Amino acid sequence: MTDFAWLIEAPGPHYLGTRTLGVHEFFWTTDANRAVRFVSREAADGVMMAVRHMVPALFAFAVTLGDARPVEHGWSAAGEDER
Repeated sequence: MTDFAWLIEAPGPHYLGTRTLGVHEFFWTTDANRAVRFVSREAADGVMMAVRHMVPALFAFAVTLGDARPVEHGWSAAGEDER
């Protein structure tokens, strides 16, 4: 079985995740497994725009590298043949 979800992807690629370092915060990770997953493109886009409004510095790379966007990803179950 393959699972699909929408992630917020920035150039690199980097994916928007959350972590706790004394406080809860958003951060960029290169590990898609640590990314926040969404059930739809609309949900990912809505959260991306809200986070961008709350923490503009998190998206400062857009000036030089390009913008972040919702991207659909798939994960295969262990041992499953990829076709």
